[in-house]
Amino acid sequence: MPENKPKITIGLPIFNGEKFIRSRLENILSQTFQDFEIIIYDNSNDSTPKICREYAQNDDRIDYVHENKRSGWIQGFVNVMKKARCEFFVVAAVDDL
Repeated sequence: MPENKPKITIGLPIFNGEKFIRSRLENILSQTFQDFEIIIYDNSNDSTPKICREYAQNDDRIDYVHENKRSGWIQGFVNVMKKARCEFFVVAAVDDL
């Protein structure tokens, strides 16, 4: 049976985004269009990982990846693109509310 893929992948590379991540995720999740997945790629050493895990546990559309090694924003963008399963891809910034 074919896999049921969402229409859009939203890539969210983050580094120490604890100040914004809840608002950003709530903003994305509250959209009227709901056929998407969110891939979070995180290198944070603040409370961002805890917050992201909480959201990922409560919403199947969220895939959370945490790496301890800081790789930079560009590599985070590349990493979320590699995990995308959808026809369309958009990158989101954690502080773009």
